[in-house]
Amino acid sequence: MLSKMTEPKKLEEEPLAIRNVFRVERADDLRRAGPSDLVRLLPAPGCNPLILPKWVLETMVYGITHYEMCHLSGPSGSAKSSLLEALSRVPQNFAYLCRQSGGTPLPIRLFPVEMAIFESPGELFQRRALRDGATYDEKSMLVAALEEAACLSGQFYPLIWLREIGRVHSAMVQGGLLNLMCKGEVVLPGGDRIDVQRVAWVADSNYQAESDSTHTLVTLDDALKRRFTVHLTLDYLTADQEVQVLRNLLREEGR
Repeated sequence: MLSKMTEPKKLEEEPLAIRNVFRVERADDLRRAGPSDLVRLLPAPGCNPLILPKWVLETMVYGITHYEMCHLSGPSGSAKSSLLEALSRVPQNFAYLCRQSGGTPLPIRLFPVEMAIFESPGELFQRRALRDGATYDEKSMLVAALEEAACLSGQFYPLIWLREIGRVHSAMVQGGLLNLMCKGEVVLPGGDRIDVQRVAWVADSNYQAESDSTHTLVTLDDALKRRFTVHLTLDYLTADQEVQVLRNLLREEGR
């Protein structure tokens, strides 16, 4: 006699936290979602929707709206860059999350700065350029970004993005950032001053703040590490979360 096969568990009987991927554009969804529940952001043009735990999104939004210095770490492909682009290129994503947390839903103005181009601390402030056959000093990309960002208060949330800080292998360059990354006023070599009180920072890297990181490229300078007030580590979705995402996609397709 054949044994009776166990019937598969019905989707309707599964716990809500397992069944649902909450949508950022639905206020009720965001209110019901717990910190570890997955939230799907609206996709940027030409991109797939980004799905991340709610606590990750809330932490990033908090850092930006409170003008903090954020260190965003994790292995390659864990959506560090995608998160920043989804919040800045699709203003609705940031606005929905701001309203949920009680913040002012201004758009983000992102200032990406490639850290790999800096070879010495002085280049963080200015670099040599050539014009009409003569060389002269011009403002660095980072200083120009800070000056523009400082003028946007009340219109945007300005966010300086230090891209791939893990590619900076010089401890002196990392140390030079201490003179620019502050919560008050930046004093430039020529004496000019920039008010950066209402400017947020984010640096992304492929290593964690913890010393036992399993995906380390180089060591983050200890003094610079202390400047970051928000440390956020991203990782790949777990197997259970991937199943959760697939079930929701199939449900939306009516399968």
